[in-house]
Amino acid sequence: MNRGWQESQGAAARHPLRDVRGLVLIEVALALLVLVLAAVLVFTLAGRFQHRRDCNTCARDLRAFAAVFDDYYQRHRTWPPSSYADTALPREIEEALKDTNWTKGSPFGGNYGWLAPEPNGAAAGPGRSKPGAVTLTAFSPSFPLTLDQSDLLYIDRQIDDGDLATGRFRTGFNGWPVYLVEAVTR
Repeated sequence: MNRGWQESQGAAARHPLRDVRGLVLIEVALALLVLVLAAVLVFTLAGRFQHRRDCNTCARDLRAFAAVFDDYYQRHRTWPPSSYADTALPREIEEALKDTNWTKGSPFGGNYGWLAPEPNGAAAGPGRSKPGAVTLTAFSPSFPLTLDQSDLLYIDRQIDDGDLATGRFRTGFNGWPVYLVEAVTR
């Protein structure tokens, strides 16, 4: 009886050890799966955070550029010529924009530009000028604009009314963003 009991004890002692090794392997595999999923989540959230930061940078740039052009209007009572024309922007505007993203472009590609108001456009109202516009365009295939509709709406909510069809921030030619600069005579 003693021998049978020892054999059964020996068999029982071996099986749990094999079961434990199998469980350890499963536990390691599950731990690795959890780590991989956590890493994917962290990278996804980091990417979204970076994307929102780029949207905020673009919104901040548009406001800063608009302030430069508004300041020019307040001092000269006229808008500078369009930056797309054969003439360059006035030197004082170039100086004010030299340490900004104006020449580097937006975090989403494309190029910033200035579009002066049409001389025969509709009057803006008493004490108001006709609006000019800071634009973000992508005429160069080597520097495409990668903003999508949700990015534009996010930026619009940051600096305007949240509607791309109205307000100062809207979409223009090719769906590219335009930020209207309407100076109020002070």
